[in-house]
Amino acid sequence: SYFMSYKETIESFIYDYPILEFHYLDRKDLIFSEKVRFLCEHECEHYGHSWACPPAIGSIESCIKKCEKFSRAFLFATIAQVEDSLNFEACLKARKEHEDLTLELRDRFRQEFGEVLALSTGCMQCETCAYPNAPCRHPDKRVATVESHGILLMQTVEAMNICFNYGNDTVTYFTLLLFNA
Repeated sequence: SYFMSYKETIESFIYDYPILEFHYLDRKDLIFSEKVRFLCEHECEHYGHSWACPPAIGSIESCIKKCEKFSRAFLFATIAQVEDSLNFEACLKARKEHEDLTLELRDRFRQEFGEVLALSTGCMQCETCAYPNAPCRHPDKRVATVESHGILLMQTVEAMNICFNYGNDTVTYFTLLLFNA
């Protein structure tokens, strides 16, 4: 209702979802660096191959500006037990579940707060992205990575003394939902 704080609003539904841990951040808590793009360009196989990634998503400056339209950020993590964190198939399945959850929560946050920017582990909608030969098949479900928008996630959580370490046989995935409240 109108009288609930945004945290109370979120906590009225968030426990229904398989989230391991969540944190409230202000946008100013996020640590940005334009240098992250260098890693996208030089170390990631998705660079230049996806509508959800650089260069298709625009300049680093424009991505940081997009983030600056929001005052709040909600960070959540999911965890998967995998026998072996090098088991690619198991990790992929867990990541897909995380991405599905990201979209579900993005839509829920939109109902409550209006415009939302979801950033996560990267788009997993299609086996092969249509980029650059054809338009995106699922623009409404396309989610870029946290890093593609210049956000240094590990430095951000360390600066806030948030520790994510659940042992060897686990993989942890993160999503940031940016919104105004």
